[in-house]
Amino acid sequence: MHELSIAEGICSAIEKRLGAPKKLYRIYLSIGPLSGVSAESLEFWFSEISKEKGFGDPEIVINKTRAQAVCSNCKLVYEIKSFYSGCPKCQSVERTMESGFECNIDSVELEEQINV
Repeated sequence: MHELSIAEGICSAIEKRLGAPKKLYRIYLSIGPLSGVSAESLEFWFSEISKEKGFGDPEIVINKTRAQAVCSNCKLVYEIKSFYSGCPKCQSVERTMESGFECNIDSVELEEQINV
Protein backbone atom coordinates (compact mmCIF):
# COMPACT_ATOMS: atom_id res chain seq x y z
CA MET A 1 0.00 0.00 0.00
CA HIS A 2 3.03 2.30 0.20
CA GLU A 3 2.60 2.83 -3.57
CA LEU A 4 -0.16 5.34 -2.66
CA SER A 5 2.36 7.54 -0.82
CA ILE A 6 4.90 7.08 -3.64
CA ALA A 7 2.26 8.20 -6.18
CA GLU A 8 1.49 11.24 -4.01
CA GLY A 9 5.21 12.02 -3.81
CA ILE A 10 5.59 11.76 -7.59
CA CYS A 11 2.65 14.15 -8.11
CA SER A 12 4.09 16.57 -5.54
CA ALA A 13 7.52 16.50 -7.23
CA ILE A 14 5.97 17.15 -10.65
CA GLU A 15 3.78 19.95 -9.29
CA LYS A 16 6.77 21.55 -7.58
CA ARG A 17 8.77 21.42 -10.82
CA LEU A 18 5.92 22.74 -13.00
CA GLY A 19 4.74 25.34 -10.49
CA ALA A 20 1.09 24.33 -10.92
CA PRO A 21 -0.83 21.29 -12.12
CA LYS A 22 -0.89 20.97 -15.91
CA LYS A 23 -2.35 18.22 -18.05
CA LEU A 24 0.23 15.49 -18.51
CA TYR A 25 0.42 13.33 -21.62
CA ARG A 26 2.95 10.72 -20.48
CA ILE A 27 5.21 10.04 -17.51
CA TYR A 28 8.30 7.84 -17.62
CA LEU A 29 9.42 6.02 -14.47
CA SER A 30 12.26 3.59 -13.65
CA ILE A 31 11.58 0.94 -11.04
CA GLY A 32 14.12 -1.59 -9.84
CA PRO A 33 13.29 -5.14 -8.72
CA LEU A 34 14.79 -4.49 -5.27
CA SER A 35 12.86 -1.23 -4.69
CA GLY A 36 9.92 -3.02 -3.10
CA VAL A 37 7.56 -1.12 -5.40
CA SER A 38 4.78 -2.91 -7.28
CA ALA A 39 4.65 -1.31 -10.74
CA GLU A 40 1.01 -2.30 -11.21
CA SER A 41 -0.07 -0.84 -7.88
CA LEU A 42 1.91 2.35 -8.52
CA GLU A 43 0.25 2.72 -11.95
CA PHE A 44 -3.19 2.40 -10.34
CA TRP A 45 -2.53 4.89 -7.56
CA PHE A 46 -0.73 7.38 -9.78
CA SER A 47 -3.68 7.36 -12.19
CA GLU A 48 -6.08 8.09 -9.33
CA ILE A 49 -3.95 10.77 -7.66
CA SER A 50 -3.03 12.51 -10.95
CA LYS A 51 -6.73 12.98 -11.80
CA GLU A 52 -7.41 14.34 -8.33
CA LYS A 53 -4.45 16.76 -8.55
CA GLY A 54 -5.45 18.11 -11.98
CA PHE A 55 -2.84 16.31 -14.10
CA GLY A 56 -5.44 14.39 -16.11
CA ASP A 57 -4.93 10.72 -16.92
CA PRO A 58 -1.44 10.45 -18.43
CA GLU A 59 0.02 7.30 -19.91
CA ILE A 60 2.51 5.74 -17.52
CA VAL A 61 5.60 4.12 -19.04
CA ILE A 62 7.63 2.05 -16.60
CA ASN A 63 11.18 0.96 -17.31
CA LYS A 64 11.83 -2.07 -15.11
CA THR A 65 15.55 -1.96 -14.41
CA ARG A 66 17.83 -4.87 -13.55
CA ALA A 67 19.54 -5.54 -10.25
CA GLN A 68 23.28 -5.53 -10.82
CA ALA A 69 26.19 -6.03 -8.46
CA VAL A 70 29.98 -6.02 -8.54
CA CYS A 71 31.62 -8.94 -6.80
CA SER A 72 33.99 -7.72 -4.08
CA ASN A 73 36.17 -10.80 -4.59
CA CYS A 74 36.63 -11.21 -8.38
CA LYS A 75 35.16 -7.84 -9.59
CA LEU A 76 32.66 -9.49 -11.94
CA VAL A 77 29.65 -7.30 -12.77
CA TYR A 78 26.58 -9.52 -12.80
CA GLU A 79 22.80 -9.44 -12.68
CA ILE A 80 21.22 -10.46 -9.39
CA LYS A 81 18.61 -13.15 -10.01
CA SER A 82 18.06 -13.92 -6.33
CA PHE A 83 19.15 -11.58 -3.57
CA TYR A 84 20.69 -14.50 -1.67
CA SER A 85 22.67 -16.05 -4.52
CA GLY A 86 26.39 -15.55 -4.84
CA CYS A 87 28.63 -14.44 -7.69
CA PRO A 88 28.20 -16.74 -10.69
CA LYS A 89 31.99 -16.86 -11.18
CA CYS A 90 33.40 -17.34 -7.65
CA GLN A 91 30.24 -17.86 -5.52
CA SER A 92 31.21 -15.04 -3.13
CA VAL A 93 28.24 -13.26 -1.52
CA GLU A 94 30.29 -10.13 -0.82
CA ARG A 95 29.26 -7.53 -3.36
CA THR A 96 28.48 -3.90 -4.02
CA MET A 97 25.03 -3.24 -5.40
CA GLU A 98 25.14 -1.09 -8.54
CA SER A 99 21.42 -0.92 -9.38
CA GLY A 100 18.05 -2.40 -8.60
CA PHE A 101 16.73 -0.06 -5.91
CA GLU A 102 15.54 2.65 -8.31
CA CYS A 103 12.18 4.38 -8.13
CA ASN A 104 12.75 7.45 -10.30
CA ILE A 105 10.84 9.94 -12.39
CA ASP A 106 12.77 9.93 -15.67
CA SER A 107 10.71 12.46 -17.62
CA VAL A 108 7.27 13.94 -18.08
CA GLU A 109 5.52 14.99 -21.29
CA LEU A 110 2.90 17.71 -21.14
CA GLU A 111 -0.30 17.65 -23.13
CA GLU A 112 -0.21 20.35 -25.80
CA GLN A 113 -3.14 22.70 -25.80
CA ILE A 114 -4.15 23.95 -29.21
CA ASN A 115 -6.37 27.04 -29.33
CA VAL A 116 -8.68 26.99 -32.35
